[in-house]
Amino acid sequence: MTEPSKKAKHVVIVAGETSGDALGADLMQALRQQQNNLLLSGVGGPKMQAHGLTSLFPMSEIALMGLKEILPKLPKLFKLVDTTVEHILHVKPDVLVLIDSPEFNHRVAKRVKKQRPELPIICYVAPQIWAWRRRRAKKMRAYFDAVMAFLPFEPEIFAANNGPPCHFVGHPMVDRLKQLEPLPDFRKKHKLKAKDRLLSVLPGSRFSEIKVLAPVFGQVVARLARQLPDLKLAIPVLPHTRELVATLTADWPIAPILIDDEAEKIAAFKTSRAALASCGTATLELGLAGLPTIGAYNMGWFGDLIVRIMRVPSTVLTNLILDKPVMQEFLQSRCTAEAITPALSQLLTDDAENEKCRQALAELLPALNYQGQSPAQQAATLTLQMAL
Repeated sequence: MTEPSKKAKHVVIVAGETSGDALGADLMQALRQQQNNLLLSGVGGPKMQAHGLTSLFPMSEIALMGLKEILPKLPKLFKLVDTTVEHILHVKPDVLVLIDSPEFNHRVAKRVKKQRPELPIICYVAPQIWAWRRRRAKKMRAYFDAVMAFLPFEPEIFAANNGPPCHFVGHPMVDRLKQLEPLPDFRKKHKLKAKDRLLSVLPGSRFSEIKVLAPVFGQVVARLARQLPDLKLAIPVLPHTRELVATLTADWPIAPILIDDEAEKIAAFKTSRAALASCGTATLELGLAGLPTIGAYNMGWFGDLIVRIMRVPSTVLTNLILDKPVMQEFLQSRCTAEAITPALSQLLTDDAENEKCRQALAELLPALNYQGQSPAQQAATLTLQMAL
């Protein structure tokens, strides 16, 4: 006598921006590897659609940043929240995964939990309560049953602030770096000599931060160029930042190599002697590449306010994960060529100091990488375990 076939599990996944779309696509692939008879629906972009998702509406309609973009479109956003909630209530999924985009997804979670309290709802990508507004953790407990986090210290912070159960699943950046291998030979491609000292410069990914940091970084480069005749520069760019970066670096004393390929960017990091970077996700990527880095940032009066209310000793993720100041940071009034140049010069010229940084950064990969399963596989396992 044959056993009755099990009812297919239905997972609804909602992503609201490009990074979430990539996470959603990886999660969909991992879910299908772990369970064959699976239904997937929700909201996603081109990567999730390439894995078979029919999005309820174009993800671009909710991929908005900042009040300036959001306020004029609030009525439409509220309607899209309604559309998403109605779909979830209609299809009655076994589990709901909401990826990042808290302005949109937390509204969805509240509405769904109120009407279907038994449905497991997962927040994929923990909001940065470790930096500020830790009270959000307790509020999230009312409408999220679990949080899947990228950083190893986040579960402890959620627990200490009475938040929903938080699980460290590993950082997807680790997988992305592995997928880029083998790396191109950066020195050979760009005809760098053996004696050339390569400096990676990362002035940010947003126009506002590039416009602030590029002039300061240019002053640093000018000072270093007088000390180091063998200095060369590499600057990773995105399609939308390339023209601005090219314009702002046109008068630098050393013409930078502009890089728009992911594998070549990591090859540049591996080839570089040191880096100067905007404090942000880039510092984590540089840390995983093992590159000694100086972080810098200046957001004017708003930055002064943020620095005052932050609940952590550093703005650099690498420092927070390793729990020590491996990367020096120059924030706000200290974000000047006068302050940055000596510290960066030391990394470029002092072999002992450079090697000390590299040894400390070697601890980062083990701290971020779960052994065995990839972050997407970890997330898929937890998602299926929580399915009704």
